[in-house]
Amino acid sequence: MELYFLNVGYGEAIVLLDGTHCLVIDGGPGSSDETYDQPGTIRLADFLHQKGVTQIDCMLCTHLHNDHLSGLVESSEQFPVREFWINCWPTTSAERAISAALPECPDDLSLRLFTTGLQHFETLRQILANRSIQVRERTATADYEPLWPGCSIRLFGMDEQRAAERRTEYETFCQLSDPAAQRDAMRAFDKAENTCSLACSLQYGDWRVMLTGDLCSGWDARCAAPDFPHAQVLKLTHHGQRDGMPQSLVEACDPQVFLMCADEARTFCSACDEVQARAEQYLTERGRPAQVYTTGRLALSFGLQDGKPPCALCCVAQEPTHCIPYYAKEV
Repeated sequence: MELYFLNVGYGEAIVLLDGTHCLVIDGGPGSSDETYDQPGTIRLADFLHQKGVTQIDCMLCTHLHNDHLSGLVESSEQFPVREFWINCWPTTSAERAISAALPECPDDLSLRLFTTGLQHFETLRQILANRSIQVRERTATADYEPLWPGCSIRLFGMDEQRAAERRTEYETFCQLSDPAAQRDAMRAFDKAENTCSLACSLQYGDWRVMLTGDLCSGWDARCAAPDFPHAQVLKLTHHGQRDGMPQSLVEACDPQVFLMCADEARTFCSACDEVQARAEQYLTERGRPAQVYTTGRLALSFGLQDGKPPCALCCVAQEPTHCIPYYAKEV
């Protein structure tokens, strides 16, 4: 079992490989995004080719944001996908909303990023339909379910009622006829999307990892449940921004390794110094090695190989958890 956290710049892409099985969670920004000009970045599709992947058992999109969704387009074109899971699956075309937003995108970064995500979502929707890939809108689950023999997953996030509300909110802004009202509704939807992200716990024997997507709210109530799972590896939410390390989540998981998915420049104050210090302090107080990693800054932890920085981190299912860098190969 190999669990990889890819350096996709400011974004998130995670790959679980287990023999012939493959799970993809998010894909980072689109393949043409300028983030890939940064040293040490790698596109999801390129990584999958390098690892010899021939089929994706499950492709999971945690939420409808450009830095999580857009990189899935290229991979869904190039690899057979058995199932596609997503937090919200509206069926109404967003083309009218995209057209309404484009004139204001140059001066509105948040709107531009959301609109870019919508454009990729429309493309992805068409690819999935053309290839007859099964799509499942997923909500929180009460227990683990098998991904394949030996590996299971439990989901955290919206319940079915909230997911239905989000579907309605999305379809409403798509159908509005007034461009200004449409843009306002898009901004409101976008602002709440992180609170609607999927998160998941992966279980492999006695080894678990908590992958939080961008779900940065509601953890106090979730972690208070008696069956909330611990995790040897905790990927902090929201790219390690200040709201990305809920203390209740840390204490419930009690991890050996902290991960943050952020670029080298720590865009939008991601992988912030305060969170880094808190994570290191937590491990140090418990007598554990200070394994706190940021995907875009792996060279600081592992150095270069033949002059190249690492482009992914692999966390291996063992006790204690051992993390090793992955350096890109020519294919």
